[in-house]
Amino acid sequence: MKTKYTVGLLSCMMLLSSCEELGFQLSTEQGAGTFSKQSILLDVRDDAQTIQNAHTRAGSELDDFKIIFFRNNSETPEASYIYSEMPDVIVLPVGLYSVTATKGVDVEAAWESPYFLGKSDAFQIRKDSITSDLEPIICRMQNVKVSVEFDPMLTAKMTPDSYVEVKVEDNPGLKFTKDTEGQAGHFKHSEGVSLVATFNGVVEGATTVETKSFEAVKKGYHYKIKFKLHSQDSDQTGQTGAEVNVDASVTPINLDTYEVEIGEDEDLGDNERPKEGDDNPDVPTPPVQGSDPVITVDSPSGLVLDHEYVVTDSDVENGIKLSVSSNPGIFEFTVDIISPSLTPEELESFGLSDHLDLVNPGDMAGVLSGFGFPVNIGGEESATFSISPILMGMLQGVGAGNTHTFRLTVSNADDKTGTNKRTVVKNLILKL
Repeated sequence: MKTKYTVGLLSCMMLLSSCEELGFQLSTEQGAGTFSKQSILLDVRDDAQTIQNAHTRAGSELDDFKIIFFRNNSETPEASYIYSEMPDVIVLPVGLYSVTATKGVDVEAAWESPYFLGKSDAFQIRKDSITSDLEPIICRMQNVKVSVEFDPMLTAKMTPDSYVEVKVEDNPGLKFTKDTEGQAGHFKHSEGVSLVATFNGVVEGATTVETKSFEAVKKGYHYKIKFKLHSQDSDQTGQTGAEVNVDASVTPINLDTYEVEIGEDEDLGDNERPKEGDDNPDVPTPPVQGSDPVITVDSPSGLVLDHEYVVTDSDVENGIKLSVSSNPGIFEFTVDIISPSLTPEELESFGLSDHLDLVNPGDMAGVLSGFGFPVNIGGEESATFSISPILMGMLQGVGAGNTHTFRLTVSNADDKTGTNKRTVVKNLILKL
């Protein structure tokens, strides 16, 4: 599924001379405006379905989402509602806002407890006006989903009290048994955590312990773990008296892809089984047929990338928009700012840099998000880089007579390690 983001990249940079630190109040106007509930569209991502246009689904699971309004990058909510109880129109003080949508609680470990979170781009509430043009809010699962399957041959030969304990890092574990097949556990995620699944049981009269480890698990992924019986003959003649072992395989599924087929696992050969001391055997990744990312101009029609473009009054009024498409999804997306007036020193004073990483923003994530920039967008197949009319006007005010270059570097890859990485670099060069 393709999702578009609006990246107001210049929003914070235009405020160097006039706003309070990280406050970025774009208007000194007093009073209030209104916000229409109809403008809130939720795009909820999980492995079962994608649900869009929440306001058309009365009584659905979307009604349980909590909708929170934050003003001027404050950490204190201006207003919050349960979606089903939210008025059709609410009144808010004039200012710059973002909306956060959440569902569930981010618990350490629990059965069938997904936690969803999404945040809108920044938008304005203007005096005596109704705001109703909000982009869909992408709500992704923030925890780690795990399910365990036992091969029928193993189920027939293990005792009823056999189980698999699954733990993510030091969080409390959950015990999966043959009675819990079809259920999923959800685990709290933090960067770099590992998943460990340990089979404990008696198989054909032998006490058996088998551990499967998967490093650096990702939030928003479903890890399907399958345990199978593996009998290795004690000699090469096919005689009985076999050594009984339990094998485990892990299939990680990105819940944003919706294109994963899980077939029956083939029996593992001896050379494919985890060896002693090898807790992290490689999980094979199917090849991806990809192509170079593409960056194109949506508007204005006369703008050509990598060539200087003289900004017109019409551009200031209507803004500039570029589209980015990537198949497979975005692996890297950075923006380098080359400008005589937006220097690294000036940007640093606002917690920014002349090099912005929209996939791995690190400590800058909060600042970028507060100014309406999308963060952690790795894996998305499309994005929109736009300069709104208000930002064009502000850039014209502080940078008249100068040339400003925004260098966009976008890459994708056939897997998460960067195999067969394809990179495209384009320059948006604006002369004011």
